[in-house]
Amino acid sequence: MSSNFKRQIPNMLSVLRLFMVPLFVVGYFKYKAHVAAIIYVTAWITDALDGYLARRNGWITDVGKILDPIADKIMQLAAAFCFALENYIYFIVVFLLFLKEFGMLYASVRIKKERNIVVAASWFGKLSTVILFVCAFLRLMIRSNATLDIVVVAIMVICMSFALSMYYFKEFKGKYNLNVFNKAN
Repeated sequence: MSSNFKRQIPNMLSVLRLFMVPLFVVGYFKYKAHVAAIIYVTAWITDALDGYLARRNGWITDVGKILDPIADKIMQLAAAFCFALENYIYFIVVFLLFLKEFGMLYASVRIKKERNIVVAASWFGKLSTVILFVCAFLRLMIRSNATLDIVVVAIMVICMSFALSMYYFKEFKGKYNLNVFNKAN
């Protein structure tokens, strides 16, 4: 294999993860939750693998910095939306995910435009992703449990709020000195 091809393996895994999203949705509604859970876990294994390979081998690319989190967020949104169709309380999660991701996308685009920097994931973003994964996995394995739904939604809301706050204060405001609410920047 050529070194350029190898360098693209993490990006190919992210693309594969994107293709798993419709399989997850079909698995969730048409088959048992365990089918969706297997697809979900497989997607997150590819996420861990692409990150490991990229860091270990120096295969980190600007495309990967964008593609990897997009694949993660689309899978998270798909899972939250599937849950919301069964229990409306999850629409809070869908709304907050959209709000959080739109805010982060807006700030990242501004940083790229104004400083020509692609914002990479941080430890708190990765921690947030892991916590959201665990919550969604629990929801997949234990369906139709009102108490679990309330706990899962509460954890997801706290987690997303923490991640967005940390991104704003530590990354956008601190590291890049960008006030996303001030158009003068």
